[in-house]
Amino acid sequence: MTPTDAQAMQDDAKARGAWIMWFVSEADAEHPGKVVAHAYEASHPGGQRQPGALVADTLTELRAMLPAGLTRHNAIAGAPVGEIETWD
Repeated sequence: MTPTDAQAMQDDAKARGAWIMWFVSEADAEHPGKVVAHAYEASHPGGQRQPGALVADTLTELRAMLPAGLTRHNAIAGAPVGEIETWD
């Protein structure tokens, strides 16, 4: 997924009144050694993972790829291993 794709997904969700959260991880089995953000649409019970992911070499690079206007939150206790922050 490109940053443009991610912004379009975010904009579409907002237009539909849906809520998207981005979960950032440093331990993604599909992308070892990378920092990855997966989007979940919270309008579904438990959230539904959206197709694709943002993938970068560093956390700084990944943060620059996220859609505009999001707020960062630290990972909560009990979060999956490797999850470092969320954005919504």
